[in-house]
Amino acid sequence: MRMNRMARNEVQDIADNLPESELELIAAEVDARMSQHKTNPLMPALCAFLTRHYGYPAIEMFDEDDEQHEAAEAFLREAMVRVARREVSIEIYRNKHGNQEAA
Repeated sequence: MRMNRMARNEVQDIADNLPESELELIAAEVDARMSQHKTNPLMPALCAFLTRHYGYPAIEMFDEDDEQHEAAEAFLREAMVRVARREVSIEIYRNKHGNQEAA
């Protein structure tokens, strides 16, 4: 489904105004998905990217830094919550507009 600007704005308005109960369900779903991973999938990609600019000892220290892992976890969770909110909002939008594509 491709959305025009007006549809995107409406979806974002829906996402911004989801009821607290829906937000709690989204957060619980995201937390369940995150608990399925033993390591944050962002960290290996981030370390691989960093090798382009920095030496291995610095990257190894970065990878062992608990604060960095916690920050990456928080970033990943926030991104997943944002995407999940929009996914729920798109479904509401589609139901409201009869599953029409908004091209």
